[in-house]
Amino acid sequence: MSQNYAVVVLWLCTAVTGCVGALPRVQSRIVGGRDTFIEQHPYQISLRRAGSHTCGGSILNVNHVLTAAHCVHYPHSVPADFSIRAGSTFRNEGGRLITISQINIHPKYDDWTLEWDISVLKLATSLLFDSKIQPIRLPTRKLTIAEGTKASIAGWGGLHYQGPSTSHLQHVSVPVVSNEACSRAYENFGAIHSFHLCAGAAGIDACQGDSGGPLVVNGLLVGIVSWGYGCAFSGYPTVYTRVSEFLDFIEKHI
Repeated sequence: MSQNYAVVVLWLCTAVTGCVGALPRVQSRIVGGRDTFIEQHPYQISLRRAGSHTCGGSILNVNHVLTAAHCVHYPHSVPADFSIRAGSTFRNEGGRLITISQINIHPKYDDWTLEWDISVLKLATSLLFDSKIQPIRLPTRKLTIAEGTKASIAGWGGLHYQGPSTSHLQHVSVPVVSNEACSRAYENFGAIHSFHLCAGAAGIDACQGDSGGPLVVNGLLVGIVSWGYGCAFSGYPTVYTRVSEFLDFIEKHI
């Protein structure tokens, strides 16, 4: 690991919430969006730790949700420390609150580089599907997404870098960025792998508190918000976990 990479990651760690000791917990964070309603994103959940919103996530079925590993990877935590709010436009009210009963973090997850940043969570009580609570469809293994494709993101994260979060669900469309261009952008941060997917542009992006949330193309869950440099900074798209690369892991745990 280069010295520059270590310095940048540690600075990012201090710029966001959720750092543990010297390890980076670089929550990628919705900027440039607008109010939306949960009926437009019925798969979206608020992941909560100790009763407070910390990340986003996606409903896979009545018993499982998908999020980023870094959202639930805390020393000494147990599943019951986490819960979800499903079926509500608002972060802290309405919908259904359900405790997590099991956390399945990818065995290769690296809390320093945030590689393999994916986790399947089992719910203590099954969801009941309605107009506000629905599962999202998974992609195929061979799905390719062209550069420039518009993808949807939603969440309750920061409205701008180091800015306030919002209680009302926000959404925005962002362009997919090629892995080659993303690699050039983050050449001093670390490698962009085939299991990454990048999206975002100046002024429109995910932000702090949106980690673990879904990146959606044509109704398919193609990415999980993982990390990035700032929020909506020009030339620095958000890096997502590419869901099509992790179908075996997901299927194993649902």
